[in-house]
Amino acid sequence: MNFPNIRKSARAFLQLRAADPISRHQVIVYLLHTAIVVIVITMQLTGLGGSQKVLPKAMSMIHLSACLTALSLFLARKVSVTVAFSSVALVAQATIVCRFIYFSHVRPEQYLHFIVLNQITSLMAVVFLVMCFVKYTPFVVATVSLITYGSVATYLKEPTLWNFFGFFLSIQTFLCVLGELLRRNVLNVQTENSNLHHRETRLMRAVRLNGREMEGYLRMSSNDNPTADDADRLFAMLTPKSQRNLINAVRLHLRRHLTDDCDLARLFPMLTKSEVDVCNLILQDKKMNEIGQLLEKSEKNVGVVRAHIRKKLDVPQGYELKQFLTEKLEDEKTGSIISRVTHKHSKIRSNK
Repeated sequence: MNFPNIRKSARAFLQLRAADPISRHQVIVYLLHTAIVVIVITMQLTGLGGSQKVLPKAMSMIHLSACLTALSLFLARKVSVTVAFSSVALVAQATIVCRFIYFSHVRPEQYLHFIVLNQITSLMAVVFLVMCFVKYTPFVVATVSLITYGSVATYLKEPTLWNFFGFFLSIQTFLCVLGELLRRNVLNVQTENSNLHHRETRLMRAVRLNGREMEGYLRMSSNDNPTADDADRLFAMLTPKSQRNLINAVRLHLRRHLTDDCDLARLFPMLTKSEVDVCNLILQDKKMNEIGQLLEKSEKNVGVVRAHIRKKLDVPQGYELKQFLTEKLEDEKTGSIISRVTHKHSKIRSNK
């Protein structure tokens, strides 16, 4: 027997019949329950266990027929896994009720054992229904089984049956309540995961990046001192188009901001590199806390640097530092343009 091929086929079947892990879990639990039912009833019908009387065997045949019919409808995509499982569980509970009535009236040999065994079967059905995250059906099966078992115990007046009643009542009630809480939590997690997946998809479409590229950007941006290896890993994650876009964006950014830095440094040679950086950020409308975050300084330190800048540049009292820097840059650019134009005209006259 080729187990790898069987495992591969089973995985392909689950992927085909279920779109998410929770649905695949439900299918696995349902198929496992179906296999157990078929094996157990087959053993009873062949005389390997259980009551061999006509009516109990007839009830088992009905249960087996319902189980195989539901399985066929599920495989043919006529019903969902929860509908198929619920139908089988309700039919099974109906056959158990018929067995209880039969055992309590006919009282064949070891009928008390058969009554307890059938109640355990109802308990196991509740366990599988809870594991499959089926809604409402566990409560119905548990309620019907407990009422039937209590009625039979009252009718027969058997202390042995009453000794087990408290156990079955507590266990089945606990399973139903716990199963409902578990089902709701699982559905909430599934909904959150689905919403997260949709948001991630929208984000990827908005930035036109795939998950690997986004991971590369985030890793690089969170690194305070990126090395050459970090840059190589980033570009290894990017597609050629993304690499070109990133390089062009960096070139534009450097061209604009480095030119501003050079202009400020040339215009105000008395300023230090740190003070030029602060001036540049002030011109970009950055606030005190933003400047501190970008330059890794406290707001108090930024304020001290601003005071030094105003003192070195002799900024008039009550005059905005940003306005002062803007005017100086505009004057410098205007003077540069006039100078270039004058030089051009002088060169033309000299050529004449």
